Formats: sequence, C-alpha cells, structure tokens
Amino acid sequence: MLDFRELAPDGEDLEQLVRELALALGYRAKWSGRGADGGRDLLLEEPGDAVLGAKTRNWVISCKHMAHAKDGAGRSVNGEDVGSIGGIVDAVAQHDADAFLLVCSTQPSSALVSRLESIERTKGVHTHVWDGVELERMLATPRGWAVAQRFFPVSAEASGWRVFATSEPNRFIGVTRGFYLRVANRHGSAVGFPLSWIDERLDRVASIELPVGHEIRPRGVFYDDKHGGFVWYFDYLHGYRSWQPEEIEPPMDAYTLRQRLGDDGVSYDDGQFDNFEITFRKVDRGHDAYDADHYRYYESVPSYV
Repeated sequence: MLDFRELAPDGEDLEQLVRELALALGYRAKWSGRGADGGRDLLLEEPGDAVLGAKTRNWVISCKHMAHAKDGAGRSVNGEDVGSIGGIVDAVAQHDADAFLLVCSTQPSSALVSRLESIERTKGVHTHVWDGVELERMLATPRGWAVAQRFFPVSAEASGWRVFATSEPNRFIGVTRGFYLRVANRHGSAVGFPLSWIDERLDRVASIELPVGHEIRPRGVFYDDKHGGFVWYFDYLHGYRSWQPEEIEPPMDAYTLRQRLGDDGVSYDDGQFDNFEITFRKVDRGHDAYDADHYRYYESVPSYV
C-alpha cells in the first residue's frame, strides 16, 4: 500500500505526481501560466475516441493533499478546500476547458461530491474525482508504477516490485521475488492491470511442491484486457550438477504441472482467465556459465511481450 504521507505537506509533490501519472497514462498535461496571485493550474488534455471523431476534452485539475492533516491521520477534502460552485465554473471557463477534475490523497466529503454533481447537472461542466484509492489503483499498474517508485521510495520499495519502462508504451520489465519478468498488455489498453493480480498468480506458482533442485521461473506475461485473460510464459528448470551427471529427480510431467497451475483456464477472483506456455529445460547448475535467468531463456517469449 502506498503511503501518501511520503508526499510533501505543501501539496506540490501531489501536483507533480498527478502530472507525471497523466503523462504515463497517455494524456497531455501541462501547467498554466502563473496568475496574478502567483498560482498556477494543472491542465489535462483527454484525447477523444477516434471512432467519434477524436475530439479532445480539456480538464482543469485541482489537487488537494490532506493526508498529513490530523497528525497524519488524514481528513476528507471539503467544500471550503475547493471553493464555491462559481469559483470552480469560473476556473474552467478561464482556461477554456470543458471539465473539472478533483484529485485528493484522501477522499472528498459527501457534501463536496454532491456539489460537484450539482455543477455537472446545472452548469454543464463535467466533473470527476481521483481519490487516494483511485490514485493508488492507477499507480499500481505497470504503466504507473515507475511513477510510484519516484514519489513513494519507501512504500513502493516495500511492495517488492521494481518496474522499468521500455521504448514501447505497453511493454515493461518487472522485477519481483527475484524474478525478471517481461510484462505487456494489449496495445490500446487504457491503464493496464494491477500488479497485485500478478502477485496472486505468483503465489499459486510458489505453492506448487517441486522436487529438490527444480524450480519454475516466470519469463513473461501478456494481459489481453479485450478478452479478459493472461498468457503466462514459464520455464521449468531441472537438471544435474557437473560432478553428478545423473539427474537428481525427474521433472514433473507437463500434464500434472498444468493441472496444478490451473489447467489452462483458471479464473481468479478478479475474473481473469489464465493460459500457460511452459518450456521444460534440462540445465547444468554446476556450470560456471549457468544463470537461471540467462537471456537465451527469453528468446522463446513472443516479441509482443
């Protein structure tokens, strides 16, 4: 769980976090010029759906950081924090925008939610809220986690995940539990999938009892949000020592392993189905050049992962 108290109390870290997250998710985000009071607003451009003419929508973003309030217990964002209905509508009009986005590290009060709904209903200004739960959900994806690592160095590190972006917007490298994973989602996916979904599946792998000296190494995972499923690429490593040429124990047969993994169709509580591509490799663990994550073991993973 990310700790929003790692962000500076003055709120500037939260503003910068939101800007970087928006960029990571494929939006255009920029600062407005400073006004007469020395302040500036964060603006976001939402690309329109190409099927409907790719018409963009512009948002004014208001960031409110209350995680440090009440001696670190946090409090809800209320109407006084955000301003009056007229002030919100005027801010949207000032920037020739279409909508208002409230971002908070805690949550909005029920009265504030009602105010925003009233603005949308009576003033024709779209409104939306990213609260702390929604922010964490977006950050805890391969696309957002690189941002989380920058702004939450303590709590992000405690999760055990390190995610590195590549030159492709939907392909990443993930390191967790000593595994080096190629992680990808379908091109065009809006956000991606929570890393917790991968953790649940790695827990299942860890629960499988294997002969001594054998191990399952995940190499890659592809998430197809269109059809609601994962495709996993595993290596089953088994073998011998250079000074002990006979195999210690034979590998588990492919049928049994697939059954324990979920029989190429397991569905988790998140509703996603899993399929498995497994490569059995006989290795020499005593060889000087042996590496359980040698680059050649990744050559069998499809290029789209």
